[in-house]
Amino acid sequence: MRVLFFVFFFAVIFPACNFSSGSLRIAHLTDIHVSPGSEAEANLIKAIDDINAVEPDFVVVTGDLTNTGSNAELMAAKKVLDRLNVPYYAIPGNHETNWSESAGLKFNELWGNDRFIFTTDDFLFVGFNTGPYMKMGDGHVKQEDLKWLMRVLNNLENKDKTLVSMAHYPLAEGLDNWNHVVDLLKEHDCRLALCGHGHRIKLLNFEGIPGVMGRSLSSPQFDAPGYTLLELRNDSALIYNKQPSEDVGDPIISLSLFSPDTIKTLPISSRPNYSVNSQYPGVEAVFELRDTASIFTGPCLVNDSLLVYGNSLGYVKGVRTSDKSILWERRYEGALFSTPVTNKKVVAFGNVQGEIIGLDAKNGREVWKVNVGTPVLAEGIVEDNALYIGGGQTAFYKIDISDGRVIWKFDEIDGLVQGKPVLAEDEVVFGVWDRHLYCLNRQSGALRWIWNNGNAVQLFSPGNVKPVIANGKVFIVAPDRFMTAIELKTGKEVWRTKKHQVRESMGSSLDGKQVYAKLMNDSIISMSSRASIPKTLWTIDAGIEYDHNPCPVVAKDSWVAAATKNGLVTVVSSNGEKVLWKFKAGNSSINKMVSDDQNTLWMTLMEGKIMRLKHPMYKSIETVH
Repeated sequence: MRVLFFVFFFAVIFPACNFSSGSLRIAHLTDIHVSPGSEAEANLIKAIDDINAVEPDFVVVTGDLTNTGSNAELMAAKKVLDRLNVPYYAIPGNHETNWSESAGLKFNELWGNDRFIFTTDDFLFVGFNTGPYMKMGDGHVKQEDLKWLMRVLNNLENKDKTLVSMAHYPLAEGLDNWNHVVDLLKEHDCRLALCGHGHRIKLLNFEGIPGVMGRSLSSPQFDAPGYTLLELRNDSALIYNKQPSEDVGDPIISLSLFSPDTIKTLPISSRPNYSVNSQYPGVEAVFELRDTASIFTGPCLVNDSLLVYGNSLGYVKGVRTSDKSILWERRYEGALFSTPVTNKKVVAFGNVQGEIIGLDAKNGREVWKVNVGTPVLAEGIVEDNALYIGGGQTAFYKIDISDGRVIWKFDEIDGLVQGKPVLAEDEVVFGVWDRHLYCLNRQSGALRWIWNNGNAVQLFSPGNVKPVIANGKVFIVAPDRFMTAIELKTGKEVWRTKKHQVRESMGSSLDGKQVYAKLMNDSIISMSSRASIPKTLWTIDAGIEYDHNPCPVVAKDSWVAAATKNGLVTVVSSNGEKVLWKFKAGNSSINKMVSDDQNTLWMTLMEGKIMRLKHPMYKSIETVH
């Protein structure tokens, strides 16, 4: 008879520290959040010394090794982890993939890969990256990682072993394609899924797969730093809280790996629901292409017949829109994050190898390249044959898009340029992850002014927002949840408000009179660009639910469109009176939307989709001013 499960925090039937001679012991570290010289680093050293004394069979580290994913933090974490006397296996968490000065390259350099597989006599262990990737959003398992996982699990050599999966995110809501991962693991009879992210030891139900969340190094659940210790037997698992220099005590969780009673009373996540699409029959997907990899860039419409985008395997592709055929493609090392831009003849973008590249739009031939030294994630903007684009963490560039000649570069920045710049008659304005917003002279590249919000927190920077310029002002929203208006000519702050829960998603009306923002709490707002104080023109509850996708808002005369981290497009009237339509294009982040002259919206989704939505025509709606 199989061992049934129990979850408790006091007396249990298993004796403390009485490890079975045939069992497998695993030290589980997660959410250690190390930075050089920090208390977390000192606590990790104590935990590693304790693990070496306990002598488990191996150690797994399921993400959030650092605070910001910086190279210095990653190296500090590895230096301590390398003190281990037993093998260890590490995967990144959202703090490594959301914020990373190397765009994820440093993690792979230090640990060899962002996924792993290893076996023991009885068990098969697989670990994989769950993102998100260089922007706010839900977690996501890349399409190529799902294919890798499928190949690994179909390997006949692994068929007789008990499968244990490891990821940073729980395999539930919060990981946008959790259902695809769970389906694959269930198909191969996965018996246990370890995760982190929640900072506490917890038993979870991943549609019948027992999930165990490990504690963080410093957890609100416990009064001292520590780690999670697991004992795996043939048919059961014991999970302990282990604090350095203290006895392990009784297991916090004891469970059977085979009995369905183990987790049947625990809640499960709801699967993605597409029923909203039947409520708006006038909206139609007239183009859909699925890439074999994930997509982090937006679409670039070169002309009516050619679309260009980049994918997570480093391919930039030119697609004929009439039949979805690939006209050309080129590959670069590492994922592409920089949305291509064009002057109709040359397509320009950056890569994580630190290059800004121009390709012939007709055939994909490389016509020029500018080496900048650090990963380029930013989308540029093209006007009068000039490309304005952030060059990683090194500089901001103005480049002749025809031949790659650097017209000027501004190198007085100290952080990653990730967002798209915006142009005025004489100015170019852009944000940087160094806390600052910059305004340069378009002709010379000379600094006009520099602004910051007065807060020392780098992650509050306007680093991934496309500003709006209207009525002599620059408008931004940022992770500090403030909307700010700044005088274009002087950099003087006009007004600043936290009335609305903004983040990084904004846009403007075609006439520049309204500044739009998608909020984090269901709503879309319109602010007056003309007022000298914060003036809300309208607020509409659009039913978006909680969302922090930085996809810019798109607007035409009669409508305003916003996109979410779970693939939902919501379009409201430009006077804020009603929701016009919704369409759920997928269940992952919409990277960018582009409106063409035929009343259609082009978009890419992280799950590897390129879509074109045809929607009803609306007469011009009188807006509120």
